[in-house]
Amino acid sequence: MKKIIAIAILFLSLTANAQTDAELITQTLNDFLEGGTNGEVERFKGAFFSDAIQKAVGKTGVTGMSVETLASKIKPNQKMERTTRIISWSYAGTAATAVTESEYANNKIIDLLNLLKVNNQWKIISRVYSRIEKNEDVTSSNPVAADPKAKGKTPAATSATKPAPKPKKPVADDGW
Repeated sequence: MKKIIAIAILFLSLTANAQTDAELITQTLNDFLEGGTNGEVERFKGAFFSDAIQKAVGKTGVTGMSVETLASKIKPNQKMERTTRIISWSYAGTAATAVTESEYANNKIIDLLNLLKVNNQWKIISRVYSRIEKNEDVTSSNPVAADPKAKGKTPAATSATKPAPKPKKPVADDGW
């Protein structure tokens, strides 16, 4: 009987400490944004899957770089002069997409990120990004994401009054 009670207590404590997918996605996005801003190179790199890809359109066409190359541009333990925010994110099962903004003195970088849930951790697997003017905003079909006055509001913030959805089992592999 004591073993059953101990197992039940352990299960309840693990369940109580388990983070929701919304919290885990936000954590990964903050590791990406804050890790870069604060010069926390390992935190920044930890937001990415090991072979994540990054692409943008440059002066010579489509360019890309590895996470290692991008991380090498971060000055360890030196804060960047920028502000960041999560514009939006969405997920279904084990796949997610997010939009983030990093605002610098003269421009902004908008990141369009794809994430996968791997071993109960959300990791960025691809990043496409665009440098835009400071006065430009993201165009979106999501009214909250498109509204510049909604700064700081994330899907979690806009649905804080709704109960968190129950975790669902991923659908069986359909061969895609």
